[in-house]
Amino acid sequence: MDRPPSPRAQNLAVLLPLLGLFLLMPPFVTLFAGGARPWGVPLIVAYVFGAWAALLVAAGLLARRLLPKDPAEPPPSEAGIADAGDAPPA
Repeated sequence: MDRPPSPRAQNLAVLLPLLGLFLLMPPFVTLFAGGARPWGVPLIVAYVFGAWAALLVAAGLLARRLLPKDPAEPPPSEAGIADAGDAPPA
């Protein structure tokens, strides 16, 4: 039997979008609007795409932690729904 996701993972699932919102807000992004050009790319562009990529990776890793461990077992939202093939013959 698989365990439900830990409360820590559930808390992270709430905080990750808030972190993304903060990282991509214009007042914070404009801190990187200087004249530096790493690899020939303006720093602000490198920051926005780097933060976006980091958020995608973090969301993917977090989603894997929140999934049920047993692939044969349906997710909790579908556990109580009877499938048409499960009905007893009439």
